[in-house]
Amino acid sequence: MTTHSAPTRSRPGQAALNSRVTAAAVAALVALAGGGWAVPAHAAAPSQTTLVLSDSTSSYGDSVTATAQVTTAGPADGDVVFSVDGFSVRANISGGMARVTLPRQTAVGEHAVTASFVPRLPGQDPSTSATTTWVVSKAQTFLQARITGRGAHVPTGVVIGAIGDWGTRPTGPVTVTARHLRTGKVTRRERTLDPPGAATARLGVLRTGRYRLRVTYAGDAQHLAARYTEKFTVRQR
Repeated sequence: MTTHSAPTRSRPGQAALNSRVTAAAVAALVALAGGGWAVPAHAAAPSQTTLVLSDSTSSYGDSVTATAQVTTAGPADGDVVFSVDGFSVRANISGGMARVTLPRQTAVGEHAVTASFVPRLPGQDPSTSATTTWVVSKAQTFLQARITGRGAHVPTGVVIGAIGDWGTRPTGPVTVTARHLRTGKVTRRERTLDPPGAATARLGVLRTGRYRLRVTYAGDAQHLAARYTEKFTVRQR
């Protein structure tokens, strides 16, 4: 004997009710997943950058090293940007430190130096050091002179060389005088140093006797004034 089941019929409005219940359940799950189940974001670890100069005062052309130390949670990873009056030099961090040599041609005067940590990892915050003042003074100038000729019938000349104490090249005028020690007569020439720091003064044919040579350099914006003296003899040849 075969038994037939009666077909199941939904009551009026039952399908709509089930749909509303399902939608509400899904909405509740979405809200739960977006709220209580979300992984909280972690704040980036703060950092601190400290700047030290090998010399806070130096003369023009001298080498000065800037060292930055970065402390943060874990090893600092990234670069340090060193800035001198807006001019920037970037260096990689190694062992929590970065180091550069500041530009040797930085002009005479006071300069503001800072170091800024630029992290590579998203979990580390950038930071900037306090400003350090770097004072650059004028370089000492050294003069040399080589006397040519020195004959009663041969023109006398003076070849001049000037250099700063850190290998820099002075610019500007030099004055050359040759004074005859017996008569007091002075032969004078004005010359300008060329880019390599040299100049030649032709004194012409001088009378015989002893002379005092004096070379005077007035200095420039980056170099101190200097003077060179030497005695020489013009002989009858």
